[in-house]
Amino acid sequence: MSPTSDERERIRAGIHRLLNDQAKYSNGALTIVALAQEAQVPRNALPSATPT
Repeated sequence: MSPTSDERERIRAGIHRLLNDQAKYSNGALTIVALAQEAQVPRNALPSATPT
């Protein structure tokens, strides 16, 4: 599943908050789970880093 443009923007904003210690919606950990929570998107909206 590919993220929508709105989800991409939320993911970018979530990354920014996590990297700047400004987490609002997660525990602030630098993990995929925390990023999904921070971006408020489903986990499967995040691209996989696993090569296919």
